Amino acid sequence: MLQSAATRLSGPLARTAVELENLRRLAAFRREREMRWHRRLRESDLILDLVEECRVRGYPLLPGQLWASVVRFVGEVDPALRDDMGSSRRPDQASEAIFAAQAEICRRRVDERRPGAARIIPLFAAAAVPAARSVAGSPADAG
Repeated sequence: MLQSAATRLSGPLARTAVELENLRRLAAFRREREMRWHRRLRESDLILDLVEECRVRGYPLLPGQLWASVVRFVGEVDPALRDDMGSSRRPDQASEAIFAAQAEICRRRVDERRPGAARIIPLFAAAAVPAARSVAGSPADAG
């Protein structure tokens, strides 16, 4: 049910149903956002497995397609990390960049889950300021 339907349905049960539907939609959006970071961590694990396989096989440089995946992944997480990687395709350097990207993803997940502070709305802010000025400028303060 949409919000406009809540105004048509005047009963408290109908309004509650609309509010529950809105909460369900918000929860689905939140789940999708959390899953996005989880998918990125899984993707980084897969890329890291391929990099480690290249290290085990003794490749001095990563294959071009794998290097492109590493650069794309690290650049999506943090462009500054991608710039720090440089152009060396060594497996050690790629692993370090992926670990740094994973740390950044975990930090973002923690920050996203931490409840944020609510915006404080000052009550009577416009009325309080002129009243304070008139009290401060009263003749009782002068003498």
